Amino acid sequence: PYMVAIFANSAVYAGAETGCSSARATVWRALDPARTGLPWSGVRPVERYLEFALTAPAILLPAVGGEQVSFAEWLDRAQVTTHEWHDHLTTLFPEVRPRGHFELRSADAVSPQWYAAPIALAVGITYDSRALRAAADLLGAPDLGLLEHAGRVGLRDPSIARTAADLVQIALEGCEGLGPAYFNPSDVEQARTFFEQYTHRGRCPADDVSSAEVAA
Repeated sequence: PYMVAIFANSAVYAGAETGCSSARATVWRALDPARTGLPWSGVRPVERYLEFALTAPAILLPAVGGEQVSFAEWLDRAQVTTHEWHDHLTTLFPEVRPRGHFELRSADAVSPQWYAAPIALAVGITYDSRALRAAADLLGAPDLGLLEHAGRVGLRDPSIARTAADLVQIALEGCEGLGPAYFNPSDVEQARTFFEQYTHRGRCPADDVSSAEVAA
């Protein structure tokens, strides 16, 4: 939710207000709730993701009675192959997707000058062990309702804004803890500038676009 809110940047589409800070995030999840969202378990994460993958419609396999059925149902119906299973996994688009690495899908597109900011946020709270613990304590369990809310309001929600500000500070400290050989100091400064200009002011890039549209 905080990655969505911090980098929300699709408040306007085709010259019209979308009603969301991140219309991309809202539309993406609405396309197919069976293969998007937050399939998460703090106790059995692998089993939970397996359940998510098995119950998602197998859209690359033939329809049954005019409908796409789950991959689990195909396992009962036919001798599906490992290749078909691997192809099916590529049709799943949760907020974090395991692909031999973790693919984080939540951030909107931002201006190239700010590319270091989403990277710093993800890297700082993932690879520095102290930052990881601090971020986990701050955020708690994933919340699908909060994810949807963040896409609509961005950082206009004071609670989301406060937590986001704390989170980016943890991330920057994590990047510094990793050292200059891991995260270039100039990139840390670029990320810090973004967070000072936007996050710490309760703003996201979508607010720039919305303001410009209103002014026009």
